[in-house]
Amino acid sequence: MDTSLTSRELSIAAPISVVVLILSSWSSQAFERRQILRDSSLKLLSSGSEKISITYRFIIGQAPTAQIQMTMGPQLVQESAGYHDILVVPASDAPEHKSHKLFEALQWSKDIKYDYVVKTDDDVFVRWDTLASEIASLGPKPYYWKGLTYRNMPTDSKHADKSMSSDYGLSILPPFTSGTLYTVSRDVADLIITSKVPRRFVAAEDHNLAVWLFGFDVQPIHDARIQDRDVCEEDQIAKRFQPSDVHHMKRMYANIVSGRSQCDGFDSSACAVCYPCHGKKNDWRSSNLACDTFRGITLREQSNVVKVPNMDVKDTLPTMKIGEGDDWIIKDVLSKRTSVYSDTDDWNLLYWVCWSSAPSTFTDRHWRALELVWIHEPRAVIFMISNTLPENFFEEYSQHGYKIHVVHFDKQNLLDWKWHFGSGTQDWIEDWERWDKGGYFNWHLTDYIRLFLLYNYGGTYMDMDALWIRVSPDPHLEFIGSDYATVESDLEWTLDDEGLYLPQGVMRFKRGWRFFREIAESAFSSYTYDPECFNCHGPKAITTYIRGHRQAVEANGFTILPREVLYPAGYQEVNKFFAPNPLAEQELKSKLIVSSWNIHLFGKMTNHLDIKFGSVIDLLFKRFDLDIPHRDIQTRSIISSTNTWMVPLQLVTPRTYIYRAYTASIPKEHEKPWNDTSLGKFQGLDVIYVRGGPSICNLVKVEAKVSRGTIKLDGSEEGNTSAGFELKNASKKDVNALLNTLVYLPSPLLAANGGHDQLTINVEYDNGEKSKSEKSSAQVDIFVIETEEEDEN
Repeated sequence: MDTSLTSRELSIAAPISVVVLILSSWSSQAFERRQILRDSSLKLLSSGSEKISITYRFIIGQAPTAQIQMTMGPQLVQESAGYHDILVVPASDAPEHKSHKLFEALQWSKDIKYDYVVKTDDDVFVRWDTLASEIASLGPKPYYWKGLTYRNMPTDSKHADKSMSSDYGLSILPPFTSGTLYTVSRDVADLIITSKVPRRFVAAEDHNLAVWLFGFDVQPIHDARIQDRDVCEEDQIAKRFQPSDVHHMKRMYANIVSGRSQCDGFDSSACAVCYPCHGKKNDWRSSNLACDTFRGITLREQSNVVKVPNMDVKDTLPTMKIGEGDDWIIKDVLSKRTSVYSDTDDWNLLYWVCWSSAPSTFTDRHWRALELVWIHEPRAVIFMISNTLPENFFEEYSQHGYKIHVVHFDKQNLLDWKWHFGSGTQDWIEDWERWDKGGYFNWHLTDYIRLFLLYNYGGTYMDMDALWIRVSPDPHLEFIGSDYATVESDLEWTLDDEGLYLPQGVMRFKRGWRFFREIAESAFSSYTYDPECFNCHGPKAITTYIRGHRQAVEANGFTILPREVLYPAGYQEVNKFFAPNPLAEQELKSKLIVSSWNIHLFGKMTNHLDIKFGSVIDLLFKRFDLDIPHRDIQTRSIISSTNTWMVPLQLVTPRTYIYRAYTASIPKEHEKPWNDTSLGKFQGLDVIYVRGGPSICNLVKVEAKVSRGTIKLDGSEEGNTSAGFELKNASKKDVNALLNTLVYLPSPLLAANGGHDQLTINVEYDNGEKSKSEKSSAQVDIFVIETEEEDEN
C-alpha cells in the first residue's frame, strides 16, 4: 500500500499544512464507515483555501487474525488502490492496541513537513471546513494541544482506563483530551516521537497521549464543541455516531451543504457537556460533572483527593479589535466583549455602577457620588448598568464633557451580549422568570453583573452609596476592601478568626481574574443557585473563595486593603457621619483623608437619614461639588448653588498644601500603597478643580506659577516656575482634567531644609464677548516639611 504523501496532497506553497490521522480497523463495519466518511464529512476538506493544506490517512494496524487477513485483505488492497488514503502501520489492530497504532502513525509522519496533526476516529463526523478555517487563522503555534479536555479524573472513574489502574501509581489521570478529536502541533508530536523515556502503552490512546506528554508541561486547550456523547449542538465540530446510526453522517453533510442547521433531523433534546441545558431533557451536572470554560471537565465532587489551588489565577482573554466581529453596545466605547480602555494603560478609568430602582429614588446624594468620581478623576468613564433609567438621564453631565453612559439591561440583552461566563450562568439567565419570583433576585442580579463586568472589562466597580474622598495613589493597584463581621455565625466563612471578610461595594481589577468567573459559575448556575439565600452570592462567596486561594491571588497582585481605606465606619456606626459634629472638619482632615479613600454609606442603613448641617457628609459635599445644574427627579426643581441654570465660575483649591519631603529613614508603613501620598499631587482635600461656569467655552486659559519651586502641568517632563495652557472649545471636564495633572516640586534647598512657597492659579473663560467672560483665581500657601519632622510634632 502507498504510504507516501504527494505534493498534490500536502501543498508546500500553503502557509499551514495539516495531517489528519483517522484511526480505523480491518473490520467490515470499519470499511463501511470509511466509505461513508469519504461521501460526507471528508468532502468538507475541499475548502479551496490557499492558506492551508490538509491531507488525511485512515490508520489501520496489522490484521488481528489470519482469517481476517484472508477475508478482508483483498478488499482492503482494492480500497487503498482506489483512494490512496489508507496507512497500515506495524502495530496490532486489536482494540486494546489503539495507542500503538497512534504512536506508529506519528512515527510515520516524522518525515513529513507539517504544522499540525489532527487525530480522530472513523465513527466521528468532523466539521473539517470549520476546523480548517480556524487553524488557518491561528497560524503556527508552539506546543499547541486542543480538544475536549478532562482534568483531575480519578483512575477509577468511568472515564478512566482500566488498564492503568493496577500500576499507574497516581490517584488521578493527567489532563487528557477526548479521543473523539484533538489537534497537536508538530513540536508536541515530536516530543512523543523523540522522547528517550521508556514509553508506556495503555488501551485508551487519548489517555496514553496525556501520559506521554506528562512532565513536558504542555497543557491542553479546552474545546467543548467536541463531544464524546450522543448529542447534537449547532456549533459542534465533532460528533461521534453510534454503530447503528453511522449512515446518518450523510444526512448531516446534506444539511451543511444545503445551508440547513447541521442538527436538522437529529435528536437535539440531550444536553451536551459544558453546554447550557435550558429546555433540554437532561442536565450533565447531574452526572457529577463540572465544566470550566477554559480548563475543561472535571468531577463536581471528589473524595480522598486533596485540592491544591492553581497558581495560575488569571484567564487569558482574547484581545479584540473593537468593532471587528464584535457588536457595539455603546458605539466606539463599549462592545460585547471589551471596551476601548480594557486592554490599555487607562483601564483604571472604567467605573461601573448598577441601578435597578425607580428613577424617582435617585436622590441628590447619588448625583454627588458620581460627581466625586469626576472631581478626583475627571477622565473617568462611568457606565450606569440599569434597567430603569433612560439613556438621557445624565444629559447635563454629558453636556459638561463628563463621560457617562446608561447601559440598559434585561434578560434578552444579557443573552444577546453573551454576558455569561459559561453554560451554568447562561442557564441561570435563561431561567430569569423563575428566579424573579424570589425576594432577593434584584440583589443577586447586581452581585452577578459586577462579577461579569470586572471579569470581562476590568475597571472599578462601586456601589451608588460609595463616596470617593481621594483616588488610589497607584492608578494600577488592583484591590478589594475589607470589613469585620459582627455576627458570630459568619466566622465560619471569614478570612480569619477575627471575622475579616471582603465586601464587594468597591473593587478595582484588570479584566480576566479567574475568581470572578469561578465564583459566578458556582453561585449563579441554575443547578446550584439558591434564590432564598440573601448573603450566599456576595461577600460570603468571594470571601470563601479567596480564603482557599489567598496565597495564589496575592502573589499575582490581588490586594486586600485595610478596613479603614474603603469602609472607615461599619454599617452599624456609619450614621455618625450624618449627624452634626463640631469636630467634623478635624475628623475629615486628620483622620479620614489620611487613612481612607472612600466612605461607604451602606445605603440600606442610611438612605432615610438627612444630611445634617455640620456633619462629615455635609462638609464633604460642600468641599467636593461640581455645581452642575440638574433637576430634582421628584420635585423637578433645579439643583444648583443658585437654583438656576446659570452658575458662576469658581476655582476650588486648598488654602494650604503640605509637601512631605521623604527621607531615607521613612517608617515602613509609608511604603504601603494605601499610605502613599503621591508627592506633589493635589489629591483628596487638596484637589484643584473648577465648579460652576458654562458647560463649554470657546477659549479657556489656565495659568499657574510658584515663587520658589517648580510645577508640572499636563504631564510635562520638566518642572518650571510657571506653566500656561489654552484650551479651545473646552468643556468643564477638559479644564479639570488639565488641573488634575498639576504637580508641585520644591527646590533642592526647600526639600532639604523645609520652608514656604506660594502657588498662584488663574483660570479664565473667554466666550468672545466681554460680558460672557469669567475669571477665577486662587493662591495656595505651600509648606515643605520632612515627614519625620511632622511625625515628631
